[in-house]
Amino acid sequence: MSFWEKLKETGLSVLPITVSALILIFIFGLTGEISVIFFLLSSLLMVLGLSLFLLGVDMGFIPVGNHLGNLITGKRKVWLLLSSGLVLGAMVTFAEPDVRVLASQVKSVDGSVDINLFVLVIALGVGLFMALSYLRALSRFSFKITIALCIGVLCLLSLFLPPFLASVGFDAGGATTGPLAVPFILALGIGVSSVHGNREEDSFGFTGIASIGPVLAVMVYGLFLNKGGSLPPSEESVHSLLSTFISVVKSVSSSLLPLVLLSIFTVAIMKLPKVGSIKIGVGILYSYLGIVLFLFSVEASFMPVALAIGSAIASSSPYIVVLTGMILGFAVALAEPAIFVLTGEVEEKSQGRIRRKVLLFSIAFGVAAALGLSMVRIMLDIDYRCLILPIYGIILILLPFVPTLFASIAFDSGGVATGPMTSTFLLPLSSGFAMVVGSGEMAFGMIGLIASMPILALEILGIIYSIKTRGGKNE
Repeated sequence: MSFWEKLKETGLSVLPITVSALILIFIFGLTGEISVIFFLLSSLLMVLGLSLFLLGVDMGFIPVGNHLGNLITGKRKVWLLLSSGLVLGAMVTFAEPDVRVLASQVKSVDGSVDINLFVLVIALGVGLFMALSYLRALSRFSFKITIALCIGVLCLLSLFLPPFLASVGFDAGGATTGPLAVPFILALGIGVSSVHGNREEDSFGFTGIASIGPVLAVMVYGLFLNKGGSLPPSEESVHSLLSTFISVVKSVSSSLLPLVLLSIFTVAIMKLPKVGSIKIGVGILYSYLGIVLFLFSVEASFMPVALAIGSAIASSSPYIVVLTGMILGFAVALAEPAIFVLTGEVEEKSQGRIRRKVLLFSIAFGVAAALGLSMVRIMLDIDYRCLILPIYGIILILLPFVPTLFASIAFDSGGVATGPMTSTFLLPLSSGFAMVVGSGEMAFGMIGLIASMPILALEILGIIYSIKTRGGKNE
């Protein structure tokens, strides 16, 4: 895909949120405290940054992931596959932009948070569960049983944590499966599934299992290392544009360095042609510049604007609050590139039996319902666990009746539903709303809800599909 195609794709992703934000700015009379021109320029900068990043991922990191996947799976050694999954999962998550955005949001509520340590904990969780997902596929162990056990453990563990840590934990699961992590997960996953002949039901589910790891990692960290519910102290946050830019450059440089070194190693060991090596190098450079521009636009404008809009919404009626949230959730889901990729892949793998549009709208309705529920929770000051645990309880109850293919697709959809716009706009908007209504801590958990509701929606769709076709295969 060319740069202009990427620009069009990301533009269509950012446009619904930008337009919605502008409408809300004028409706609530925020033009006096928000520079519309600067917000529009930041939106353009975000589109440019995200386009460069995605192009760089396609040019640099995806080929590296594919080469590594072929190399590792070609050895047919279980220990190598599992250790590679662990290391690669941790490395790509540490560099994932959405994770850093979430970390900065957590820090805005709890100033004691050390962003790098927070990201590292999440990265290790992804790595461990990425390895677990490959082990499951290699052993041909039931996906349903694996996912049910994992969800059971995290739901039980959440009961022993403060509500804030539990909600942040579920948010971490949704934020990890971004545009950088997913290609690496899938690259190795495809190789792993090919070991047993590329069974249809083994082609999905890797992202779903991997996204559980960070939830458990954050919860375990909170349970054993800090019973008070906050993380170790960090430096004071920066406010000026220049210092924000410098801070972003330093953060991106340190987070991408392990992946750059891995890419150099891959190029050397695979003895790739000079042209291919140069292309990978240019792709990595594009990714670096893209992440810098993206994160700078987020911190300089998008998050402050979302906070202001969220604060203004708090003064309106409850019905408007919920309706606004649902409309924004639906719009974000329909514009999320990762959802289009997943639904297209499902339609292709199923040879058209599972329609892309049906999947797309099911996920979008799930995201809309999740954001509406999140707003209701904030207004009524409901303990997060009173929502998330029953939702996962229903998911587990329905799981035996869902065809295996739909089950794995459902959990993957939960991971891809939480894209860049969720962390950069919807979460800060909820934070602004929560700080006026009650406590800023109440905003967290929204990403976790957005990750869970599409799972439920696709499970219901899978059951309907199974009934209609009378050929649904249950385990």
